[in-house]
Amino acid sequence: MTKQELLPQELLEQIPPVYSTEEIPLKDKIIKIKYFLASFTWLVCECEVREDGDVEFFGYVQNHSDPDCSEWGYFTLNQLAEVRLFGCVMVERDLWFRECTWSEYMGKGY
Repeated sequence: MTKQELLPQELLEQIPPVYSTEEIPLKDKIIKIKYFLASFTWLVCECEVREDGDVEFFGYVQNHSDPDCSEWGYFTLNQLAEVRLFGCVMVERDLWFRECTWSEYMGKGY
């Protein structure tokens, strides 16, 4: 997927800016976008365009192979676009994903 496919403008406009939801408990954060590749899932709650033009995300990175290494944190659109598996398989956006809270998402057993 291209960066424009990973983050279309209409999605960008629907996601709260970074730090704008920090008063909301993690379990109640709204997951707006889901990205995936192999045993990793990136769940986006907040994002904003940085001065350098890249997009910074805040969300949960889920490592299905080693759940103890899953964590909340920051990552960028450029970082997602650069990830490759076997040199060619790229991160994809879950086109069927519908926003939900983090606790709802985790309760579904994804």
